[in-house]
Amino acid sequence: MADRYGYGNHIVVSMEQAGEALRKILDNVTTDVRMGVNAGVKETAKETAKITRESGGYSDTSTGRGPKYRKAITYRFNTRGITCEAQIHASGHEYSLTHLLEKGHHLWNKPGVMTGSFKHWKTGEEYADAHVAQNILKNIKF
Repeated sequence: MADRYGYGNHIVVSMEQAGEALRKILDNVTTDVRMGVNAGVKETAKETAKITRESGGYSDTSTGRGPKYRKAITYRFNTRGITCEAQIHASGHEYSLTHLLEKGHHLWNKPGVMTGSFKHWKTGEEYADAHVAQNILKNIKF
């Protein structure tokens, strides 16, 4: 067994056990960083879903669905091995409105007339791009 003396952040081991001690330290750092990245991405996804729900400038009556569309905007978070990913989406059948609201569309009963577009997904995307790195760094603790 190694002769370990703690001096703050210092670990004293024999030369033969230096490789094993270094490997344990790197494993701990890797785990801490992975957990920080996961927490940061999940926090960003949650905030982005909230901002996407609240932005847009469209009224719930303009979609013809009441508040169902806003409530359907949520996030999904998955981890696979060492990677994690988050996705903001409209659940249920409400996904079919996302493209129509974001891009606008032609009215079937008024040829040549387009509806207005509401850039609510673009707002959420810009927020996520700007804040994901900050949230990851905030959650990584050394």
